[in-house]
Amino acid sequence: MDRRGFLIATGATLSSLGADWAGALADPPAAVATGRRRVTEATITRLERRLDDLRRLDDVLGGGEIRPLAVAEFNLLSQLADDAVYDAETGRRLFSTLAEAARICGWLHFDAGRHAAAQSYYISALRASASAGDRASGANVLAFMAIQTYSVGNPQDAVNLVRTAQRDARTATPLVQAMLHMRAGRALSKIGDRVGSARELDAARTSYAAGSSDDDPSWAYWMSAAEIEMTAASAALELENPRQALASFAAARENSYAADGYARDNALFLVRSADAHLRLGDVDAACAAASQALAQSDGVDSSRPAGALDDFRKSLASYRTTRSAQDFLARSG
Repeated sequence: MDRRGFLIATGATLSSLGADWAGALADPPAAVATGRRRVTEATITRLERRLDDLRRLDDVLGGGEIRPLAVAEFNLLSQLADDAVYDAETGRRLFSTLAEAARICGWLHFDAGRHAAAQSYYISALRASASAGDRASGANVLAFMAIQTYSVGNPQDAVNLVRTAQRDARTATPLVQAMLHMRAGRALSKIGDRVGSARELDAARTSYAAGSSDDDPSWAYWMSAAEIEMTAASAALELENPRQALASFAAARENSYAADGYARDNALFLVRSADAHLRLGDVDAACAAASQALAQSDGVDSSRPAGALDDFRKSLASYRTTRSAQDFLARSG
């Protein structure tokens, strides 16, 4: 068994992490007057921009090459938090930035299938967001923890994590609220709750329609109407409704899903679209979508689309007598 796949917290322990985060939310850190270096607002701004670059590089390249860079950024920020001089406002931004660096590390390790390491970084991110008194950042971390949990753990634990995030980030911007509703909808689909999933996805659309805000966090840049529809499609597929999944995939394309900017995600959703076609018996359409996914994923270092393509090949094996299946299996084998 691959030990990288083990989660270090599950069940009640995982739920208690969210509760502990909510209970630990504090006022902004007090000024620190002793340390080897001084951290200024300008320094934090530069560090925040470096994280923004990492996020966007990950969208295009996947986590393989980016992961060591993200770990280095996390280590630097950790050192600054431990041994630097800063005022109260700078300290708040420093710990929020540290939380986001840890969240990025968690996501990149999850993307590589290194689940124990990913969860460890997510826990560090929760602690840093609590130190900063940053509810939105912590809620975002819980949402990403939920993705990992419903992917490789107990989906009910994922629902609990998102519910904690929603409860303790009620004052977040509509964009952040939309993200949390969307994530709740996906988590609920994993436990077979059709009504609850549809309700949360509709709430995501409503919140998103409220528009952007100057207070939207920089890490929420990826949220869009198309992203909601892509998630709705995945939820429909999870709930054994491939026709609805294809309708949602089509709605996402109508909302200008930015395939060029999100190569890994586009490849993943194309595989899911292929799966929907295959469930409806349209082998030609399934293989056409999977071929697009294969082309998209060639330059992306990520275990998620690669794993989805492997699963699709297994599903396609029973259709290997058709010409399109033979061609795809020969090309992708």
